[in-house]
Amino acid sequence: MHQALLVSEVLLDIFAQVNQIPSTGKKPLSWTSLASLAVTCKAFYEPAMDLLWAKVDRLQPLLGCVSRLHPLIYHRSRAPVSAD
Repeated sequence: MHQALLVSEVLLDIFAQVNQIPSTGKKPLSWTSLASLAVTCKAFYEPAMDLLWAKVDRLQPLLGCVSRLHPLIYHRSRAPVSAD
């Protein structure tokens, strides 16, 4: 990796540009790109995650961080069916 990418200000500027990619569908392309950058290497993790969590539109991602609430949030996709 180039030494310039180890400077946090440079990474933040690059990731800020990635964060401005317009949405093409339900999930913004910038979120997908930043999430991919976050798992690329340790140096990219913090700046990418900072931008991902900077704007949270819904409560669901925050509740998903609490492990005991995880089944309640993600496994309730269908309405209960009566046993009649």
